[in-house]
Amino acid sequence: MSPARSRRAACSASTAPKPQRKAIRVRTYRWLLLAVVVLGLSPGTFLRSEIGTRGDVAVVSVVPVPERSGVSGELTLTGAWELTSSHGWFGGFSALVAGEDAALIAGTDRGWLLDLDLSGDAPRAVPGSYRFVGERTRGRKEVVDLESLARDPATGTLWAGYEGNNTIARYVPGAQTAWSAPPAMKNWSANSGPETMLRLTDGRFMVLAEGAVDGSDTVHEGLLFPGDPVQGARPFAFRFITPPDYDPVDATQVPDGRVLILLRRVEYALPARFDTAIAIADPRGITPGAAWPARVIQRLNGGVFADNFEGLAFVPSADDPAQGSLWVIADDNFSMFQRSLLARFDWNPQAGPLAP
Repeated sequence: MSPARSRRAACSASTAPKPQRKAIRVRTYRWLLLAVVVLGLSPGTFLRSEIGTRGDVAVVSVVPVPERSGVSGELTLTGAWELTSSHGWFGGFSALVAGEDAALIAGTDRGWLLDLDLSGDAPRAVPGSYRFVGERTRGRKEVVDLESLARDPATGTLWAGYEGNNTIARYVPGAQTAWSAPPAMKNWSANSGPETMLRLTDGRFMVLAEGAVDGSDTVHEGLLFPGDPVQGARPFAFRFITPPDYDPVDATQVPDGRVLILLRRVEYALPARFDTAIAIADPRGITPGAAWPARVIQRLNGGVFADNFEGLAFVPSADDPAQGSLWVIADDNFSMFQRSLLARFDWNPQAGPLAP
């Protein structure tokens, strides 16, 4: 803009009616606030230590968090912990899945995995298990934005959904990693793609897009694959319905066959706050092209749950597989304002009973 035009614009603003000037100031403030919040949520904006190298061994501490506020619903909170490490790439936990026996596997949006042992009274990070699994490509480009995990308990095969290029990787123990870019996910947003992926007990795969469809704040694209998406299984599409402004960020299946979906909503403030919920739905209700609604059974907001929870997993009890625990994990966005938190709930099989 030329200096003359700038002066005219300034003069016009100064002579605008008071209500109009106030509206301009409010809009400007909102945009500045949004810009600052987005900057604060950008991974790597506020690194806590020097990065070092990927080959550095991560020593991970799991520290109890006594705070219990910020939770309401049909599930009982039984523990909360903070994960910390001086490793330069530690943090950004965006996915969670049950491992072998009493264990969890957590994934980060920088392409790392961490094994957590649940056999004791409190979770324990398995020494030496923090490992990079993203794809190194030529030059400086890499595929690292891991946002979802699925696992076959019979074989230990692990699948990971990556945003950015909307691909799925398959990790088979002792075999080379296989990659696939399902055509049905081609047009999903580069920053709101396969945030949720679940391998159902019958071998089908459910994938939900984080971003809502254009013009909606409740409708999200969903895909149901009849088998392994990396082997070329062709899915049918459906629509997943959330409460307004919530996005699906992970899912897990409980013993009676129902699916729990972790939902997240950003509350723009300084620092940013997150409103999280757990919803329940019956996968038998997923049909081609139709809407698949879910009902919220738990709310997590404020207190320890003001952070950015992105991972959800069910771990059955060794004594009674119909019972067990739900675990959630938070993405700290590599920000000084957020933490890598892990929380445990007792699963209530009576929560949200299915309609007859």
